[in-house]
Amino acid sequence: MPETLLIIFDGDCGLCQAARRWAQQRDRQHRLSFVPYQGADLERLAPGLTAAQAARALYAIAPDGRRFRGARAVFETLRRLPGWWGLLGTLGVWTPISLLVEPCYRLVARHRARVSQWLGLTQCQLEPPAEPL
Repeated sequence: MPETLLIIFDGDCGLCQAARRWAQQRDRQHRLSFVPYQGADLERLAPGLTAAQAARALYAIAPDGRRFRGARAVFETLRRLPGWWGLLGTLGVWTPISLLVEPCYRLVARHRARVSQWLGLTQCQLEPPAEPL
């Protein structure tokens, strides 16, 4: 697993920014690359991924093009970190665990502006971009 995982996140979200900083501090082998969806060329990075989709969930794009979203993207990210975090990620990518955690991920993602505010982080706006016609 030596190649870089591309993580597409909400660059305007305080919670997302804090999570990115946390992961980057632990990513000693530089296996993660973070790109905020705002202003990113999503069609080039992840063909078919829209800004509206990226506004609703975290996406991780593997070097071979496989796409992961939500809780699974979080676990794929953790899997590339050293120590216990990598072990947690390895366990979490197991489909039953990812499926069990996904509703919690969606709840936090839906209310991330409020969670950011409660944690004293930059508060984000959750108005997703309109889908193109």
